[in-house]
Amino acid sequence: MFSKSAGQIIARMRNRKLSASLIPRSGLQVRARFSSTQAPNEPRPTGSLDHKNFYKTFGRPIAKVFLMAIFTYQLAYYFWVRLEQNEIRSEMQAIITDLETRIEALEQAKTQKKR
Repeated sequence: MFSKSAGQIIARMRNRKLSASLIPRSGLQVRARFSSTQAPNEPRPTGSLDHKNFYKTFGRPIAKVFLMAIFTYQLAYYFWVRLEQNEIRSEMQAIITDLETRIEALEQAKTQKKR
């Protein structure tokens, strides 16, 4: 019914115990390394983490305020430029209408001299 006899299974279990007892085991656990450099075993001072904790806590609010300030500046700049363009257009239109009236007056004077 079974392909292996009980004697073969017991022999394999004994071989595993022998091979496991031949490997020296130390009290240290092996840790997997996920980078090419090994981290130093020295503990880091906690004072150097103050700036990291600050930006971890307040990083998003600072970024939001900064981005809103840039957006507000750009919006104000856009409307300022638009108002200046409208002012320049109206000044140019006033100059053009003044020149057109002068041309019409000169043309009328020229036609009256010819008669």
